Amino acid sequence: MSFYTCESDFIVGKVGKMRRYLVCSMEGYFPVLVRTGENSLAVIFRTGGPHIGLSATLAVARSDDGGRSWGDPVEITPRWSDARNPAFGVNGEGRLIAAYWKAKNSYDPEKAKNGAARFEGDTGLPSAGCFYQFSRDGGRTWDGERPLVLDAPELSLCCPYGRIVADKDGTLYMNVYGAVKGGADRSYILRSRNGGDSWGDATLFGEGYNETAFCFLRDGSMVAAARDIDGAVQIAKSTDRGRSWGEIKRVTRAGEHPADLCELSGGELLMTYGRRIRPMGCGGLVSRDGGETWDYLREIILAGDGGGGDLGYPSTVRLGDGSLNTALYYANGSEPEHACWGAVSCQMIKYEERDIL
Repeated sequence: MSFYTCESDFIVGKVGKMRRYLVCSMEGYFPVLVRTGENSLAVIFRTGGPHIGLSATLAVARSDDGGRSWGDPVEITPRWSDARNPAFGVNGEGRLIAAYWKAKNSYDPEKAKNGAARFEGDTGLPSAGCFYQFSRDGGRTWDGERPLVLDAPELSLCCPYGRIVADKDGTLYMNVYGAVKGGADRSYILRSRNGGDSWGDATLFGEGYNETAFCFLRDGSMVAAARDIDGAVQIAKSTDRGRSWGEIKRVTRAGEHPADLCELSGGELLMTYGRRIRPMGCGGLVSRDGGETWDYLREIILAGDGGGGDLGYPSTVRLGDGSLNTALYYANGSEPEHACWGAVSCQMIKYEERDIL
């Protein structure tokens, strides 16, 4: 278990302190956090390699005390396939679902130059190497891989992203995005009506977008926060469960991406996002009208201690006691008080709604 804690500054028209906990050290890229009980959490992240590298895979860690301490990570798929870009969720039966892309299946070494990756996707595999699997015991063990088939054949490769969310009727929604040969990225919604055992009924969210977070509001509407080609986040709203979308509005600056969405107890919508502009770390904005407008005068700096731009991917969950919990990663260190946690780490910020409203 990880018991390291410290206090961090946050800014929302004032300066205060909140608690920060270590999830894991020397690993932890691209975390996706889910609530598994009133006070329990699970998080998936990348381990065993750098930002890009064949040796890496994905691991899941669990916390039974609201994110204050974490068990040892469990790797869910063998190494040396560059497993990355996870989506993560819980179905109505309590099974954990993890979807991911194996980049090795789409990697063309002949087109790699100066160590940079070149991904093509012409592998003949379903969704160019995209898979998913389940855990029936809270993340301790995982079953075999299943290919994730996307009925969008124009994509040359496909990546899942973010938290898998559930509608009131139990339907699961997952974001996948992919590159179109000779064109821009496209972002889709995939649906499952059998607890994640199969996926389909794809709806195009938009062209020119990739990593997209979804959130259902208490009025039944759905909000999306999508990363655009400039590295900013754009927001859109749907009143028909993602079949169609209203006006897409840009809400962050370039370098502030990707985002996650979390509805608060009073109906406010919290958006957390990575900040690759100074101060580097994690930012937040609050909307009181379901994402139509955002309170820019009270931007929240949840973390501003990053040592470089390879960081973020915040994932935010509200627990049964009302506490907010945001996981994020650092790849170039966090300073100064967290330097002992290593250059690469996954950290948990824990705070209350009253701290940001």
